[in-house]
Amino acid sequence: MRWIFLLCIAFSLMPDSAVAQPHLWSSSSLGEALFITPETLVLGDAGVCYTGCGGIPGVPSANADYEQQVIELVNAQRLANGNLPPLKRVDTLIDSARYHATDMGQDNYFDHDSYDRVNGALVRVCGTWDRVLAYYGSGWNALAENIAAGYGTPADVMAGWMNSSGHRANILNPNLREIGVGYATVSGSSYGRYWVQNFGSKSTRYPLVINRESAATDDYHVSLYIYGAGTWIEMRLRNDADAWTAWQPFRSQVEWTLPQMKGMHTVIVEMRNSNSSATSSDTIYLNRDYLATLGNLSATSAFIYSIPEGQFMPESLVVSPQNTTSAETLVWTVAQSGNWFTLSSTSGSTPDSITITPYLAGSPVAGTVTGSITVTVMQPLNTRNSPQRISLTLQVIEVPMRRVFLPLVCRDF
Repeated sequence: MRWIFLLCIAFSLMPDSAVAQPHLWSSSSLGEALFITPETLVLGDAGVCYTGCGGIPGVPSANADYEQQVIELVNAQRLANGNLPPLKRVDTLIDSARYHATDMGQDNYFDHDSYDRVNGALVRVCGTWDRVLAYYGSGWNALAENIAAGYGTPADVMAGWMNSSGHRANILNPNLREIGVGYATVSGSSYGRYWVQNFGSKSTRYPLVINRESAATDDYHVSLYIYGAGTWIEMRLRNDADAWTAWQPFRSQVEWTLPQMKGMHTVIVEMRNSNSSATSSDTIYLNRDYLATLGNLSATSAFIYSIPEGQFMPESLVVSPQNTTSAETLVWTVAQSGNWFTLSSTSGSTPDSITITPYLAGSPVAGTVTGSITVTVMQPLNTRNSPQRISLTLQVIEVPMRRVFLPLVCRDF
């Protein structure tokens, strides 16, 4: 039988010099101490030693996707319960949560405080906030922690927390701005799976959150939430290393457009009032490419004309411009350089094609002539690889063309 336990600590509002000790309203029983590192963690590589209060950054995760799912579920609950602002994922709180989740599993205990095994016995080494602040640092004005053990999935543990008044209050606390989640699996421990949520807020930090802290999106139109109402008068934004927008009145909620290229994008906001300024940023991965790309065109094409045979090879060439990254229709034009071929069309749209047909006026003379066509996309604007030039050559020869026939052999394996 797998036992499941929950513990929470309500947020604390106090100066850094008066760090609160946690009030534990429940505890779990502990079995025999087992020092087994989960297969998903390579502790030596990370340089993390699970003794003491932590503080070393870069704590590895047993399942980063599970942790991200919990963050997104937290923000979904905050939206559904009073349209509360989303929490921002921060690495320091993630490290604190991961450290504690792993430490509980490796030393086989279940508590907000941190313990080490000394000669098989549990020894308390630091309080909850000592460990959290070893990562989160000074300047905070609100902290909270939820822990759980035994739950198998992010949905399960979130249901458990939301059905408990203390944990629910932490998740829906309007005074919190930032979050970190840790998940650990430790074979041989009492509960196998350990979950930690660390929450925080700093008065000098004004998070920007994209799409309620989703890791990825299919749509380049996104929603931003920016903390700082009542503090900042103006703001300006930008994507990645692009140019800033003009300064505009500060707003907490903004509809924004990402670059239409697949990949990771960063949105940056700069805020100011008459006395000071601050910046904040967030990242999100765009799963698909929306920018059109002109493609399916070769860089060169060639024709041969045999004077004795009076024949071209090939007799014509079909070119089909395509949008190789999205379903958007390309509207194109074609410019011609050279007077020894004709084009079936000088404009069109996908999936139209262009037929290039060579010809010779007058008596042909052995040699090589050149030309080109240039395909330019008129719509949509900013189509990549536009314009694109295809170089053409015509070789006129005085001998018959040699034709080689190769047999095709099919085998039934």
